[in-house]
Amino acid sequence: MTFDEDRLAAIDAPVRVFGEVPNTTDWVRRRGFSGAPHGTFAVAEALTAAVGRTGNDWSAPPGGVWSSVLLRPELDAETAGRLTLASGLAVLDTVRAFGVDAALKWPNDVVVPSGATANQTQSDAVVVPSGAAIGGGESAVGDDPRPAKLAGVLVERVADDVPVAGKAVSDVLDGPATLQFVVVGVGINADLDPSALATDRPVTTMRAAVGPVDRTAVARELHANLLARAGEAETEAGYAALREEWTEAAATLGERVVVHRDGADPVVGVARELDETGGLVVETDDGGVVVTEGECERLRRG
Repeated sequence: MTFDEDRLAAIDAPVRVFGEVPNTTDWVRRRGFSGAPHGTFAVAEALTAAVGRTGNDWSAPPGGVWSSVLLRPELDAETAGRLTLASGLAVLDTVRAFGVDAALKWPNDVVVPSGATANQTQSDAVVVPSGAAIGGGESAVGDDPRPAKLAGVLVERVADDVPVAGKAVSDVLDGPATLQFVVVGVGINADLDPSALATDRPVTTMRAAVGPVDRTAVARELHANLLARAGEAETEAGYAALREEWTEAAATLGERVVVHRDGADPVVGVARELDETGGLVVETDDGGVVVTEGECERLRRG
């Protein structure tokens, strides 16, 4: 089933629906420079040049919800980094609304822990009420103990006409920078089978968890949740509540992990908590360290 453009047009913001396109973020960014309003939304049937947080290609075939939204938050260039946590929670809200029992993996993934049924193949999928626990089923990733990726988020801050994704603005620009807008890219493995995703990591889909889903309904729910969570991040009290919710939903905390960082040695230790900026505090053998950016993977026990 393709997206229902009439239902998406009911969103209270400009909406563009693409068939096949390299990515949705480029279009939203161009609209941002042209003065498009907060909430401008793009969604595509398939992407041909999708990239993740580290610049790696990722699979976005027909059946997913591949989207980007324009935000104009009441935040500065650095505090807009809060939107990574806020956006992850928005995606989690979305998939849970359709009955998928998922969790958050620092910094920007929504996952299904190993052993949970959202790893099951379509033939074993069952439809469950929203919010219900899911049980049974075959794993789509064999005996791999790592959580299976269900969705990913990439937050791009545009400051002084420069797009900055996956790192602090201060790491890219010298001196104070003025935030112009933010583009949040979200890819949700929605109404397709895990076997359709070309990847070397454990993956799962909403269909594998709960049966076929209405992608238009998923996109509408996602858009509403992104705007709501972004609004919460604008105040100190709201952001504190977001951090608490994120911590409660985290699959990463308490696990032994390795964090790979650009231009620095990996950090290995136990993921303990998030700091006030959303950085991951890892307890190593020689004390704690705050990791502000990087790719985090759980180390296998044994």
